[in-house]
Amino acid sequence: MMGRRNQDQGQLFYSFDLDAAVPDDHLVRRIAAVLDLSWVHDELAPHYSPIGRPSIDPVLMIRMLVLGYVFAIRSERALCREVQVNLAYRWFCGLTIEDKLPDHSAFSRARNERFHDSDIFRRVFERVVGACIAAGLVGGEGFAVDASLIAADANKHRSIPGGEWGKAILPEQASRAVREYLATLDDPAYGTASEVTPKFISPSDPAAQWTGALRNAAFFAYADNYLIDVKFGVIMDVEASRAIRQAEVGASRTMIERTETCFGIKPAWLAADTAYGSAPNLDWLINDKGIAPHVPVIDKSKREDGTFSREDFTYDV
Repeated sequence: MMGRRNQDQGQLFYSFDLDAAVPDDHLVRRIAAVLDLSWVHDELAPHYSPIGRPSIDPVLMIRMLVLGYVFAIRSERALCREVQVNLAYRWFCGLTIEDKLPDHSAFSRARNERFHDSDIFRRVFERVVGACIAAGLVGGEGFAVDASLIAADANKHRSIPGGEWGKAILPEQASRAVREYLATLDDPAYGTASEVTPKFISPSDPAAQWTGALRNAAFFAYADNYLIDVKFGVIMDVEASRAIRQAEVGASRTMIERTETCFGIKPAWLAADTAYGSAPNLDWLINDKGIAPHVPVIDKSKREDGTFSREDFTYDV
C-alpha cells in the first residue's frame, strides 16, 4: 500500500535537536573542535561603546566569515542566505533554528566604520596563524607565493583613459574609494609599484587595475597575494595589491619579512611562478634573505620588440 504524508493540519509543538541534525563527520565539527575564539571579546572591547544597544556578537560574525572562507561563499549577502537555511552552519555559529541572522551590511559597516582605522583584522589573522603554529601545522621550511585576481566592483563602461585621470583631488570632497586610493599613492603595492600609466582608470575605484591577465576580456581587479606553508597548506600571510606583476612581487617581499618579524619563521626555499623570476627579485631572495628560489627565471632573450638585444652584453670568449 502506497503511503501519503498527511499535511492537513500543521504541527502545534516541535521538539528539535540541532546538534543531532549535524553529522558527526561534517567538516564544521572538525573546525569547531580546534577553533578557539575566547579571546575575541577582550580584543575587540575597545572598539565598542560601554553604553547603548548591544551590538551583533563579533564572535558570531567571525564564525560566519570562517564558513564563507572554508566553503567558498564569495559574498556576505550569499553567506547570510546560506547560514539562514543550512542547519550545520547554524550549529557552527551557535544559533538556534529560530535565531535571526545579522544583515549582510553589518560586515561592510564593521570594516569601513568600526574597525576602519585599526589593525584588528591583522591581529585576528595573526592569532589564527599563531594557533596553527602552536598546533604543529606549520612546517616552516618551504613556502609558496602566488596571487589571485579579485574582480573590482567597477563598471568598465564608465572608465576613462589613464592619461585623463588627475590626482589633484581634494580628499574631503572625494568618495571613500577615492580617499583610500589617495592614501596609497606612496605604497609599493599600489601607487609606486609601476610608473606606467594604466590604459584605463575607474573614477569610482581608481585603485583597481585594468588587467587582461586572464587572456580574456579585460576588467578592473585587485590582486590578493598569499604566502603559504607548503607542508600543510596553511596561509602564513596575505597582502592586497594592484593586479600587476611589480606590485605582486613587492607584496611577496612584504609578506616574507612580516612573517619573519611576527613569528620568527623564514623559509629555506620559496616556490613561485615566472612572475617572480626577475633578476632583482631573485637577487633579493638569495643575497638579502638567504632563501633558495624555486622560481623560473624571466627569459627575454627571444623577444624581438627591442626589450632585449645581444649587443647590450659583453661576452668573454
